[in-house]
Amino acid sequence: MKILVPIDGSKMADKALDIARDIGEKYDAQLYLITVTPQTYVLKQYQSNFPHIVEIQKEERKRVQEILSKAEEKLLDYPKEVMTFGLSGDPSEQIIDFAEKEDVDLIVMGNRGLGVFSRTLLGSVSSKVLNHTKKSVFLVKEDF
Repeated sequence: MKILVPIDGSKMADKALDIARDIGEKYDAQLYLITVTPQTYVLKQYQSNFPHIVEIQKEERKRVQEILSKAEEKLLDYPKEVMTFGLSGDPSEQIIDFAEKEDVDLIVMGNRGLGVFSRTLLGSVSSKVLNHTKKSVFLVKEDF
């Protein structure tokens, strides 16, 4: 069995990781941990006009590594393989694509609980994944 756990360093992602661990131990599953950062596009010829973009990208890569390292530390004694990936792009699309590409059996992820106004305008990563993936999704809510 393969379980995908999208993580972002939030408390909800930590809860999802704990639940994925419990499920994974019960079903002898491999865990795939991914962190997705939005893609920042600046044409090469205009980079000198946006020097801060390069620094922001470096900081974001560092943050991704910290999130993945912290999650790996929590799973040091996990009995099966744990793989980590830092991806870039639209988070919901990357999660869905990764789940398909790696043929995972289950996606375990947190629900951030955006307010009604924000959710109506923007949607949430979890709702987009839930509505567009062909994979089973275990959505962890705050009060779980």
